[in-house]
Formats: sequence, C-alpha cells, structure tokens
Amino acid sequence: MSATEKAFGLVRTIFAYQERMDGLDDKFAALSGDVVRLTESHVALRDRVSRIEGLIEGAAMAARQPRIEG
Repeated sequence: MSATEKAFGLVRTIFAYQERMDGLDDKFAALSGDVVRLTESHVALRDRVSRIEGLIEGAAMAARQPRIEG
C-alpha cells in the first residue's frame, strides 16, 4: 500500500467518522426535544392531579362541617 492510498484511506475514515457524529447530533437533538415534551407533560399532569386533590380535600372538609339549618 502506498502512502497515497493510506492517506486516502485515512481521509475516507475521517469522513465516515464525521457522518456518524452528525447522525449522533441529530439523535441527541431529537432526544432533547422528547425530554422537553415529557417535562411539559409531567408538569401538566402534576397540575391536574393537584387540582383534583384540592377538590377531594374540599369535599371532605365540607362533609365534616356541621350544617346550620334555620
């Protein structure tokens, strides 16, 4: 193998490596977007559960209060 063939092989290897790294960048960007959407969904779910808990606690407190009838 001549020095020129080795140099071309090295350049080809570098380009292949760069393509793989570009592919990983795309995958990491997609993963980042997925994590952002998951976080937003989690926050929305937490808010909904908090509201439901508030309604349940309010109903329980209202049931324990004696009623004044007049």
